[in-house]
Amino acid sequence: MINMTKNERKCVRYLAQEMSTATKAIFEIELTLDHELKATYENYKLIWDNYPASLKEYHEHNEVQLKPKAVQRPIKRKRNVINRIAFSLAAVGLIVVTYSYFLPSSALSYINQVATGKGQRQTVYLPDSSLVILNASSEIKYNSDFKNKRHVFITGEAYFDVTHNKEIPFVVHTEDLNITVLGTAFNVNTVLENKSVSLERGKVNVFIKKSQNSLNLLPKEELIYNIKTSDVTKRNFNVTKALAWKDNMLILDNLIFKDALYKINNYYGVSFKITDAKINQKRITGAFKEQNIDEFINSIEFIADVKIKKINPNEYLITQNHED
Repeated sequence: MINMTKNERKCVRYLAQEMSTATKAIFEIELTLDHELKATYENYKLIWDNYPASLKEYHEHNEVQLKPKAVQRPIKRKRNVINRIAFSLAAVGLIVVTYSYFLPSSALSYINQVATGKGQRQTVYLPDSSLVILNASSEIKYNSDFKNKRHVFITGEAYFDVTHNKEIPFVVHTEDLNITVLGTAFNVNTVLENKSVSLERGKVNVFIKKSQNSLNLLPKEELIYNIKTSDVTKRNFNVTKALAWKDNMLILDNLIFKDALYKINNYYGVSFKITDAKINQKRITGAFKEQNIDEFINSIEFIADVKIKKINPNEYLITQNHED
């Protein structure tokens, strides 16, 4: 017999109508508060809805037809049917949970998709009028019944300004995190090993899938989650610097060149390369507002005292400035 968790057993009992009215009411309240329980229930309900109707009809029929003199046998038969259904749900449920471990957040249900390439940023309005600004090399997916279930899956980086709706929470899924909000504005970045959620206004709850822990963020707070070490940091952040990219501004804040290259390349959709170890460790600070690539190169050459040479279309080599 497959061992079921407490949440799984609750879901099976609820679907099989094995709960009292009071217990059922409590379970329904728990569904609105416990995101993990709700996710388990939705998986089991999907399986239940596609389970052979004859078994469920048999169960319902026996509930109506029970007579006092024949209570024991029908109940035993009814229990056997429910146990078989529960066993099947648990078995298939294990497959669903295992499969979703490799396909995060039920990716198959995300029908609508918007993606950007290097050097591109795109503004998207979701069906509920929520605003999403996608950074370069990023992607969002959302379900077809979005107005009834506001779920978005993201890879890369995106800024969200969410339309308030207390009846339908807005949930952003990443491979490692779930962010639940009602109405707020925040940034999600999944690009590097340090994943981040940065809150501009409102309030969000961040659920960490690996540890099953969650915490709330208030305005001007961000969560940093390192996928290698599983370290979690909650700190204040500079809103202007963190969200500059959505206003077409590239900010390099005292970064060594090696770490700045990804941001530069992604922002401009080109490839800057460095082969000199000394240049890799040079620190660079600057703000670049809507500069084209040639203007940016001139600025970098002056700020960092380097020489930049075009070696192929959209490919540049950064070398030492030999004029000094």
